[in-house]
Amino acid sequence: MGEHAPGLRDVRAAAHAMHNVLRAHGTAIQVMRAQGLNNLGLVCNFEWSEPASDLPEDHEAAARYDAIYNRFFLSGVFKKSYPDLVLKGLESHLPKGWANDFDLISTPVDWCGLNYYTRKLIARLDDPWPSLGEVAGPLEHTQVGWEIYPEGLFNFLTRTKEEYTHELPLYVTENGLALAGEVSSNDARREDYLAKHLQEVLRAKNAGVPVEGYCIWSLLDNYEWALGYEPRFGLVHVDFKTLQRTPKPSYWALKDFLGQRG
Repeated sequence: MGEHAPGLRDVRAAAHAMHNVLRAHGTAIQVMRAQGLNNLGLVCNFEWSEPASDLPEDHEAAARYDAIYNRFFLSGVFKKSYPDLVLKGLESHLPKGWANDFDLISTPVDWCGLNYYTRKLIARLDDPWPSLGEVAGPLEHTQVGWEIYPEGLFNFLTRTKEEYTHELPLYVTENGLALAGEVSSNDARREDYLAKHLQEVLRAKNAGVPVEGYCIWSLLDNYEWALGYEPRFGLVHVDFKTLQRTPKPSYWALKDFLGQRG
């Protein structure tokens, strides 16, 4: 999509990168296993995909986005295959001999991590494949424009368990809210965001999903990829000029919550 430096938009490069990052993953797991290491896993980033309308072409576009963004990597690791909806556009661009790499890609792991922040409403566009685009959703949005949809975390935890990882331990490895403002700002939105997403984690666990951990993004305000220093995800405010660190209200709320649970 060209969102990150150097802004390249090249379907062949994308296909090679998507496949080669999985080859690198499998190679790394094998090398670490050979060195006697364990507790090895992988982390994938997820965005819950839904059609922007009831039109069949929007349903198809949403399924295509889901296959590219959410299913491709899990399918390679846990099913030794790529989704047909992805291969329809990328197969001719994949590296030569790609189908012979799945034994390497599917090297067993000990757990799987899920990063989750948002839902995307997807519509069909009259563009080259994948012919889709995002439509702004009706729900509350974060500082960086991501729609807040806690149910998506439950959906991903249950679907990942049922379709890919089965009894393998799952971890929510990233989940959090970007808010503008300084330490004195009202942090209630972050507290509400975390509470609602934790509820979905517990709902999944109560439904039999082997969720073993939940990690908040982030402890500190940080440099956020292509978005720079403006988005503030931290439980702790960072003054980027002085590097002074000040806990936000959500930090203390989380501390109290954990204390009450013993």
